[in-house]
Amino acid sequence: MIPTRLALWAIAYGLLIWFEATLMIRFLGNYLLVPGNTLLTVAVFALTVPLVVAIGWFFFAAFQTRPLERAIAAILICAAGLIADAFVFVWIENVFPVMSETQGRMFASWLLWAYGIGLLSGVWPRRLPRVPAD
Repeated sequence: MIPTRLALWAIAYGLLIWFEATLMIRFLGNYLLVPGNTLLTVAVFALTVPLVVAIGWFFFAAFQTRPLERAIAAILICAAGLIADAFVFVWIENVFPVMSETQGRMFASWLLWAYGIGLLSGVWPRRLPRVPAD
């Protein structure tokens, strides 16, 4: 269904994005995940949408993925990050030593949101600039 080379690149890209997001939360989490600051929380979640869509579009445009390949690549990108995040949550106190329990819940919610948007970016919108439509 999808060339092996594209699948490996999608997994590697997913791990790269996961690593960058983990570092961002590690060092900026106390400024981005502030319990009780509803406006900041909404802003972080809202800004995640165009960022994740852009991340997906960059990959799809770089590899000229067709719609079916886009969907599979989005699944592989997100799966790589989700599997890596499973290990992060096992050792969350080591990876994020200053994160409170409330921030941990906010982080988990943000992850679900971002991965959900990432999966949707593989199937919607149907047409993307500089990406094959059929």
